[in-house]
Amino acid sequence: MTDLLLSAAKRLGVPTETSAGPGGSPPTFSIWARWPRHPYEIAQDVLNAVIRTEVDASVTPVGGTPLWRARHGRWTHIGRFEDAVAHLASHVAERPKTDVPTLGGAVTTGQAVPAIRAGAPR
Repeated sequence: MTDLLLSAAKRLGVPTETSAGPGGSPPTFSIWARWPRHPYEIAQDVLNAVIRTEVDASVTPVGGTPLWRARHGRWTHIGRFEDAVAHLASHVAERPKTDVPTLGGAVTTGQAVPAIRAGAPR
């Protein structure tokens, strides 16, 4: 399991371990056995959490291969399922909330926005 998937799961509150007994007690004092969840289960829960907040995010199979394509807007990543989901979650968490500045808003990317002058050729 990748560190990127684990950090995405922790950031989104997705459990990375499961136990044999009832929950509610601190893991250090639990008498019940605990073990890591399968990476595919964690990746599916991370993907569900991302899609709930980002409606244009998706992960689809790349036809005839074991690879998956993660998409969000114009961003894309191809890799194994758990890697594609982990990169998608990382991308969504790290990107600015608005990619296009609003009218009167500040430019956060450090690039100047060209002004449109009246009467100037377009």
